[in-house]
Amino acid sequence: MGYLNGSEMTNTNQKIFVFVVCGARAHIETLHLSLQALGKYSRNEIWILTDTSRNEISIHHANIIDAKTPTEFNHHQASIYLKTGIHKFLPAGNSYCYLDTDVIALNSGIDEIFEYYLLPVTFCTDVTKLNKFSPFAVNCNCLANFERDKTLPAFYDKEFTETVLPQIEFIDRCVHEIERRVAATKKSKWVYNLHKLKYWLGGNFYALDSDYKLEKETGLWFTSKGKRLKYEAAEKDVVAYIQNKTAFRFNPSTNQWYRRDGSSVSQLYCNHLQEKIQNKFGIAISPDDWQHWNGGVFLFDDASHDFLNCWHEMTMQVFQDKNWRTRDQGTLAATAWKFDLQNHFTLPLSFNFIADYELPLAHYPGNLKFKTATSEKIIAPKFVHVYKNWGDMNWQVWKDIFNHISQDGK
Repeated sequence: MGYLNGSEMTNTNQKIFVFVVCGARAHIETLHLSLQALGKYSRNEIWILTDTSRNEISIHHANIIDAKTPTEFNHHQASIYLKTGIHKFLPAGNSYCYLDTDVIALNSGIDEIFEYYLLPVTFCTDVTKLNKFSPFAVNCNCLANFERDKTLPAFYDKEFTETVLPQIEFIDRCVHEIERRVAATKKSKWVYNLHKLKYWLGGNFYALDSDYKLEKETGLWFTSKGKRLKYEAAEKDVVAYIQNKTAFRFNPSTNQWYRRDGSSVSQLYCNHLQEKIQNKFGIAISPDDWQHWNGGVFLFDDASHDFLNCWHEMTMQVFQDKNWRTRDQGTLAATAWKFDLQNHFTLPLSFNFIADYELPLAHYPGNLKFKTATSEKIIAPKFVHVYKNWGDMNWQVWKDIFNHISQDGK
């Protein structure tokens, strides 16, 4: 392997893939597998940008740029420092494609990505909209509240089905039986008069028989054991039951549950990221569900420096702000809007297909072909971004990816 600095890499007019990694063994092992796949399918050079002093194990690769990162940063911050400031450490004159270490090449079409560059930068879209990413980008209470509340409607729905409905059905059966027995007494004048006499005799209750009795003052029926045989109409409504138990409100037009403050219990989203971008950087993003970019794959060159400088500086600012989490996508959104790039061209999904275990695809036909939840179109990715459950051989998607890239010479 070779440890170089940017000035030592003097060749220009190249198309180069660049990974950034810092710190833990797990991240470097992830990189090694992604390097294996990329080297198998690409004819372009591959460089690694890292701070070797932080790494738990060595990186096995020929072209490594060793860059020092601020010592006060943790490994995650150091990686983002290098990623957003990537242009500061690479030689000018080349076309670059940045890849997260969990982005895996799947076929020889990957080199085509450089043909899609549109200055000043080119990213791909994320799988969520900005307001759904918001709870993961800033330190609001929305994620914790959602985790606390999201199961309650289903919990009380189950409780209603298993405990309340059987009681209502029991009461209905009893009332039907009472009506049948009362009607039977009227078939005989002698029996009917006997029951009228029983009713007018002293006492608070009239006993129809050994099973049921009527409270004279209220007109309510009870079992002989004292169970009241009446319920309000609203008690038969599962929505009303859940609302009473939780103070949530159901909106049938959106098919969602809401808290009293108007926030959704059924879906996780908020506007706090947009608010913090506005407050910190004076940048307004609208609409709230703007389709933000994913930072896992992007193209850049010398014309990208102003954009990247801004992204880097904004990200370093939020590192010092306890209201923000250690992420780079919130500041990426802010930078895109600052440069009026909110409608800028984005890469086709096939160059950064995000296979998220917790956001299941509408259908996985197999053979490394995918369907999104919003389209019937089959996508055969050139790069697949395994954001979660890397290495999970119980997940068919990962199993197919691993088997594919492990096939020597195929």
